[in-house]
Amino acid sequence: MAMAKSAVTVFSIMALFGAAMATTYTVGDKAGWTIQGSPDYEKWAEDKTFKVGDILFFKYNPAMHDVKQVSKADYEACNGKSAIATYTTGADSITLKEPGKAYFLCSFTGHCKMGQKLEVNVVGSAASPDGGPAASPEGAAAAAPKSETASSPNASATDASTPTATEAGGVAPTAPTSSGSSSTKYNAGLVSAVLSVAAAFAF
Repeated sequence: MAMAKSAVTVFSIMALFGAAMATTYTVGDKAGWTIQGSPDYEKWAEDKTFKVGDILFFKYNPAMHDVKQVSKADYEACNGKSAIATYTTGADSITLKEPGKAYFLCSFTGHCKMGQKLEVNVVGSAASPDGGPAASPEGAAAAAPKSETASSPNASATDASTPTATEAGGVAPTAPTSSGSSSTKYNAGLVSAVLSVAAAFAF
């Protein structure tokens, strides 16, 4: 059980670390996602290193624009009809989950041909569903038995003993009787032992 908790803690720290390291890029910076002013999105992207887990933030007027993620062929043809994904909120955050090229364009008539399209090259390893680095097959295989161990009958028996420790802990503060019998000392020692075991399993 303690090993399972340690594994969960490690993976949680890795996920948080990955999230903390992610960078959010506002596409077009102050100009946003538009055709006004003829922003050069190719130039905007060329000096940036996009990594798996990074986020592209598209800010635009949804009445005049949209964002469509497309294939390379559709990107080159300015075709938004067979989009991989479509975004229309006007404030879209798109997480880059896989390494390689990613292509985006505005499907409003003529906008793509006027330059409202973006190609990014993503580097790094494929992300896990929670956005953190994906575990290796060996790591995933190793983690599974630990999770099963946590829910095994032995682990359940361990958890079942916890209320006993709690109840004993509730009794421990009670002032001892004036008899000072060896039975009272024995009970106090037993309570201490149970609490120590419970504490060990908690960590």
